[in-house]
Amino acid sequence: MKYRSTRGKVEATSFEDVLFSGYASDGGLFMPESIPVVDKAILEKWRGLSYLELTKEVMSLFIPSEEISTEDLNDLINKAFSEFGHRDLLSIAKVNNFHVLELFHGKTLAFKDYALVSVGMFMDFFLKKKKKNTIVLVGTSGDTGSAAIESVRRSEWIDIIVLFPKGRANQMQELQMTTVTDSNVHVFSTEGTSDDLDKPIKNCFSDHEYAETNHLSSINSINWCRIMAQLVHIFYAYFQVCQEVGDTVKFIIPTGALGHCTAGLLVHKMGLPVELVCAVNENDIVHRAVSTGVFSMSEVVQQTWSTAMDIQVPYNFERLLLLSSDMNYALVDSLMQEFEQNNSLKMPEDLRNKMSKVISSASVSCDQTLQTMKECWDENQYLLCPHTAVAVAVAWDQRHLSELKTPTVCMATASPAKFPEAVKAAGIEMPMSPQLAQLLTRSTRCKEMKAGEDWDQMLRATIDEISKKRSKPLKFSSA
Repeated sequence: MKYRSTRGKVEATSFEDVLFSGYASDGGLFMPESIPVVDKAILEKWRGLSYLELTKEVMSLFIPSEEISTEDLNDLINKAFSEFGHRDLLSIAKVNNFHVLELFHGKTLAFKDYALVSVGMFMDFFLKKKKKNTIVLVGTSGDTGSAAIESVRRSEWIDIIVLFPKGRANQMQELQMTTVTDSNVHVFSTEGTSDDLDKPIKNCFSDHEYAETNHLSSINSINWCRIMAQLVHIFYAYFQVCQEVGDTVKFIIPTGALGHCTAGLLVHKMGLPVELVCAVNENDIVHRAVSTGVFSMSEVVQQTWSTAMDIQVPYNFERLLLLSSDMNYALVDSLMQEFEQNNSLKMPEDLRNKMSKVISSASVSCDQTLQTMKECWDENQYLLCPHTAVAVAVAWDQRHLSELKTPTVCMATASPAKFPEAVKAAGIEMPMSPQLAQLLTRSTRCKEMKAGEDWDQMLRATIDEISKKRSKPLKFSSA
């Protein structure tokens, strides 16, 4: 398995290189050069596997055994998921005539846990062998930060720097990030939006010499291994709801950075008949791109109840362009240069047509989100987080239509316990969760990046300070 940047100018020599890479030096994102096709016989075999077993099978297609042996991969995956709070790791609920895939049984109650526990374990595996340190940079609008911290917080070999937009993540999300006091965790709140804080991070990675010198890596869904792990969600849910392998299943995906949508399109390329619906909030750049072929920034990022989806520039869009263009690197490079110059790009009509054969989209307002949460609770006694509600709202609108004759899965990306403010705004009474009560009793530790300050310089100063200190692994107490 070989990897190449979406813009075609940079190759990665190994899975390990891809694991520790953020943006490629040409500004693109790493992807496999060829997509493995899985035949029906293998799909039938996979259908009977547990989530853990399926994870091992899918990941083994993308991880060369010379780098991580089958035995080591088995052990790493078992260890990664050993502390999940649900016996089956994830579950599927039936609501009306559609399904809800519950991806929130990890430590931080969000779908990011499923991918990041593996990514953190793989990083530790390679770093320990080489006795080498790395600094992970994360920009987050909510759940990614806490899941990333949880996956590496006690690593002897990894420091993590997390930037989040102050006031745009909710109380639990902020506390999950700012109440961790392990010495390898460094958290900054920033004024502005998620897109604002992505800029200094991308500047660090785009400075290839600086990134290499300081051993920088990423754990956002710019990291290929995040996408690789999310493939399993699509495969697993498909097998749970299809009548026969070969039937079409529709996935309605709450969409932020387009990680799950990228995974879904990859799964389609691998041979699984799936349809994808990108469900977005008022920050609707994806919906406008799919509907009109124009990928264009709005003037402002709207603040909504589904905070993790308050994104203006979903970076995985260029992975969708590459997959939809049949791996036309030159075209993707040209389109992304157009976007970087003009904050807008127009897809060629044939490219848009290819994308729309698999992907459609819908936009859901804040009012619709809260109304869906309330209706789902009143009619089914099933509580949704505001992100999941964006997806369910789309299914809700279609529940009496022929479109839902196709088995339909809504991705539940987080537990409603993480969003008590939204639950209350929807008119639903919910007692304070034990998780939030615990966080409120812990001390916070967080630095600030204010408007008008040089965030690039501040981030690099923190990286430089960590690099000077880290000449050997950290030691943690047994507590």
